Amino acid sequence: MRVATTTFDFSGYVNHRTANAADILAMLADSGCKYVDFSLALSDVPGSPLLEDGWEKWVNDIGNISARLGLKLIQSHSSDTVYEYGEKRDYLTSIIKREIEVCGMLGIGGIVVHGIEKANGEREEFMEKNTEFYKELLPLAEKNGVEIYTENTCTANCPTYYLFDGKDMNELCERVNHPLFGACWDVGHGHVQGVDQYKEITTMGKNLKALHVHDNYGVADIHIQPYGGNVCYDALIKGLVDIDYKGYFTLEALCAPVSDRFCFCNRKPFEKDGVVYDKALMPPLALKIRSERLMLDTVRFMLEAYDCYED
Repeated sequence: MRVATTTFDFSGYVNHRTANAADILAMLADSGCKYVDFSLALSDVPGSPLLEDGWEKWVNDIGNISARLGLKLIQSHSSDTVYEYGEKRDYLTSIIKREIEVCGMLGIGGIVVHGIEKANGEREEFMEKNTEFYKELLPLAEKNGVEIYTENTCTANCPTYYLFDGKDMNELCERVNHPLFGACWDVGHGHVQGVDQYKEITTMGKNLKALHVHDNYGVADIHIQPYGGNVCYDALIKGLVDIDYKGYFTLEALCAPVSDRFCFCNRKPFEKDGVVYDKALMPPLALKIRSERLMLDTVRFMLEAYDCYED
């Protein structure tokens, strides 16, 4: 398996995760990363070049920058849509469709697209509506040669998002029933849900096309680096080996020190007598890059222990 990591990991060092993606790619290259999950998860917010005329040039520039840095963009993550039908959903879905086009232009093989849930919704309704949703995206995926991956979650995050284990993931894959549709297993979500990683991996089998790898203590979805929590990686990797998993081992882990203070850890500066003290709020970029390298080395050790690491 080849190891990839996400552009999300350096989002705390730029003003806009999508608009400043080129800067993040340079940081990843300095970290020794070769394979990149190109996050488009916030490409629907103001300032995103994908919302502007001429977005195709931005995409081409990203492709040229990646090639110059020796990076291969292998996977992506879409922005989200909403459950209710109407103009808002149509608009947000149109952005996801543009993101699929971006993947096609950049030669990215697959994109993770979250399903849509309804508060207090029922399981059967969830399955029906998401089957319809993903089928709407697949013609464009076919045109661009891009796979679409649905992702599991945990009840602590989304109690009415009924993709909690391998059986749930298989059911949606069977309903959609398309060769370009598959599962992305989020290891951290599975750990919070308390499932057996080996069982879920082997249950999904050929439906498993992608991974999000990160750690926690089984209580909250905090996306920390492997060995920062108590995920059982032996169970995970043994499962991947046993199903002959062909995808990337993709980190979605904010390596220590966690730099994105707004997202998972909500770190705040200290304030006293109207004065804000934030000198130690963020680690310097050089320290962050060193820790990213350590995280990549750590995962390499894990995979080499099972003789399944590829450079």
